Amino acid sequence: MSKVLSKYVIVGIVVVVVLASVVAYMSLPKTTTPQITHVRFLAGVSGGGGYQFGTALIKIWQERIPGVTFTLEATQGFIDNAKKMFAGVGELGVVPADEALKILSNTPPYNTSGYKLYSVFPLLPMTYFHVLVPADSPIKSFSDLNGKRVNILTRGSLTEQLAVQIFNVLGISIVPTYLTHTDAAIALSKGEIDAAATTTFASQYKELALTKKLRVLSLTDEEVNKLKNALPYLSFEVFDFGTQYEGCGKALVPISWTLVVARADLPEDFVYRLVKTVYENLGNISATYPAAKELTPELLLKAPLPLHPGVIKYYSERGIKVPDELRPKT
Repeated sequence: MSKVLSKYVIVGIVVVVVLASVVAYMSLPKTTTPQITHVRFLAGVSGGGGYQFGTALIKIWQERIPGVTFTLEATQGFIDNAKKMFAGVGELGVVPADEALKILSNTPPYNTSGYKLYSVFPLLPMTYFHVLVPADSPIKSFSDLNGKRVNILTRGSLTEQLAVQIFNVLGISIVPTYLTHTDAAIALSKGEIDAAATTTFASQYKELALTKKLRVLSLTDEEVNKLKNALPYLSFEVFDFGTQYEGCGKALVPISWTLVVARADLPEDFVYRLVKTVYENLGNISATYPAAKELTPELLLKAPLPLHPGVIKYYSERGIKVPDELRPKT
């Protein structure tokens, strides 16, 4: 065979191989999942619980999920997060469940075109709305708060928002004050206010309980039924407040769910990977954010917001049944 002929044979073989490769590639099933390279996590106020939990989550994701940059962003708060994510700013964030439910139901101010939000994790510790009074106070129940001086934290806070809603439903008219935890603890100790409402186990009240015995008010079954009907995003639980405040006992209180949510357009496989990474590294996350040691997949099933499909995929893998009401509506 001549050198020229050999040359053409070799070229022909190369062409055939290349064409075969192209055909094989074109016949492969194609994925429609977009490549995620950057994720913004809207965390809320700098230093708050959402910010701290977000920091712990991003740390483990950054270590275990190569090729993706995670950015933690401080915002004006959890409601601000909901508004921004609805507008397409931020892929993950910490949002109150009632705001996310408003988005799903197109309730104002979310009655325009925007992104739906679905559950990924609960924010821990749980948001127990509770009202503290001195143990020797004549205030024994929620109804006894009528006409009393009750601190509901600073204006615009989650505590203020919940207090207004809860007291309105129960027909309780209070004299509100808007003190920080520090000032409220001092005022409560001096008798300058009658009660202090809070959604966190603030250290100021824990310290006060060491010198002045406190009591947490408990809802009646009738009050629970009223709140369930009017505020369906709330849950209710008997919690042992003695684990937080020295000398306190158990009380039946509302739980306001605050959740780490994902935008609906974040791919299922990607969210699945985020969730799987977290549950496989809870020990490391708890070292940074101790409250995460209470995190279990089943806990999210108590919250009122539907789960992101990526979460459902992980739960299915774990054999955890997700009720129909917590599946996104198509």
